[in-house]
Amino acid sequence: MPYICANCGKTIKQLDKFVRCTYCGHRILLKSRPNLSREITTD
Repeated sequence: MPYICANCGKTIKQLDKFVRCTYCGHRILLKSRPNLSREITTD
């Protein structure tokens, strides 16, 4: 599951032993969620 850096906004595909952004070194990473569109029926 890819992660997004909270500082620079770049996507990191795989995490190694260290939980840091490979571009800026920031430690706060957010899980990127897939865009799901759901159809809701109203009865």
